[in-house]
Amino acid sequence: MRLLVDLKPIDPAEGLAIEEVLLDSVRQEGVETIRVWINEQAVILGRSQSIVAEVDEAQARVLGIPVLRRISGGGTVYHYPGNLNVSAFLRTRPELSEVSSVFQFFGCLLSDALAHLAPDLHPEDNGLVAGGLKVGGAAQAHRGIGILYHTTLLVQPSPVPMEQLLLALRPDYHSEGIPSRPRPTTSLSEYLASPIKLEELVKSILDALASALDVCLEPGRLTAEERERVGVLEKAKYRSPTWNRKL
Repeated sequence: MRLLVDLKPIDPAEGLAIEEVLLDSVRQEGVETIRVWINEQAVILGRSQSIVAEVDEAQARVLGIPVLRRISGGGTVYHYPGNLNVSAFLRTRPELSEVSSVFQFFGCLLSDALAHLAPDLHPEDNGLVAGGLKVGGAAQAHRGIGILYHTTLLVQPSPVPMEQLLLALRPDYHSEGIPSRPRPTTSLSEYLASPIKLEELVKSILDALASALDVCLEPGRLTAEERERVGVLEKAKYRSPTWNRKL
């Protein structure tokens, strides 16, 4: 199975375009991929969420943080270089036939992979929780035989308090459409009160993925065709107010 690892923060519009192209590669060509990556600062809306209900746009503008929309469902998240994103682009499997089973499969996989760091880390709904605090959230999208599961792990603390940007973390939050699920958060490094070596974290996760999926992960890259499609989507969709502000 193809493995893409890039721990240099990427422009969020490009990062989201890559996600859609890789999901299409599963659906159209059956090419499965695991991707580990980091976004630059951005607020990322779920596919069916209201930007007005979820984001303090004035604060985002002051801070120079873009607000983008992804193709998967779920709630709004704040990406920054202290996050680690893990994405799986897979063909449908019997054990991954339902939305709930996808969250359960990957939630248990990740909590087991990181048990040596946080023994009480465990999945709850679409998130990972340690000490009663959320340290990761996930979302998914399905297209034909293709499944996209992606999760954001909070590894280092945020340089900006999340409540400055995410309205779901404020007492007067009122959703329109698909709501976010507000919950107090922490980062893994804060929870452990010690620094985390990102490369060791990535290795633990990749080893667990390879074992659970019974595959060999082979480092690869986007094809020329995929890279071309990324460029088109990045410009036409993920940098377009028509998509990002559609709700």
